[in-house]
Amino acid sequence: MTRAILYSLVICALGAALEGLFAGSGIKQRLASLRLPSYAVPFWGWMVIGGLYYVICFSILYRLFLLASSPGRTAAFGLIGAFMFINALWNYFFFRTRNLFHAYVLGLPYSAVAISLFLVLLLRLDGVAAWCLLPYLLYLFFYANLWGYRIWKLNPPERAS
Repeated sequence: MTRAILYSLVICALGAALEGLFAGSGIKQRLASLRLPSYAVPFWGWMVIGGLYYVICFSILYRLFLLASSPGRTAAFGLIGAFMFINALWNYFFFRTRNLFHAYVLGLPYSAVAISLFLVLLLRLDGVAAWCLLPYLLYLFFYANLWGYRIWKLNPPERAS
């Protein structure tokens, strides 16, 4: 159990570090510079969402580490790895390159990986871990994807200087 906690914490810390590396500095200023939809959450709301995202990732990883080895477990680890990496990579496109279209399009495979992870967890491995992911899926499909689309449409591409 101690190893499961430690490994899960390390993976989440690596995911957060990668997110920070890909995003760079000036995150708050970047968000403030954009035209936002009326339903956009304030900056502190993004901090809460990010914290809850890592609580969910930790919970899923912890439950996976406690499971006996199985082919489904290996697939779930691969999917959560892809899930966390694509989440971090989104920051590169949104904050570093400022390409809102690419950030939005990256949401498509991200959503597919999230659904696949949910189905593998729910149907094959661990229902509790699947239900831990469900609130994030609801947020993803009913808010984040729509928000990403609206941000892209509200803000014209930036011209290179």
